[in-house]
Amino acid sequence: MVDYPEIMTMEQAAEFLQVSTRTIHRMVSQGKMPGRQVGSQWRFEREQLHQWIRGEWPQRGPEESTTQRELIEKEARRLGVDIPETLVDLQQAARERRSDWPE
Repeated sequence: MVDYPEIMTMEQAAEFLQVSTRTIHRMVSQGKMPGRQVGSQWRFEREQLHQWIRGEWPQRGPEESTTQRELIEKEARRLGVDIPETLVDLQQAARERRSDWPE
């Protein structure tokens, strides 16, 4: 029997659940299973995966999941700029707005 660490990588979580990493990535990205993105990598708590398998982990609804677009929209509102197509556009608009401020 493999002794899995308290915090697992995607590969360890996939092995633990006996599914592919692709399945894990799809499900966690959709908020259907517990996981946390750290930088560009995903990490999983062993106990949360146990709870999830037992049906004890509360699945987030669509209204609770935060997409990158929602984060950009929130930042745009905070900065008082129009919704950009990309984060680069958002940063540029914020710089332009700051340069227009009176000193």
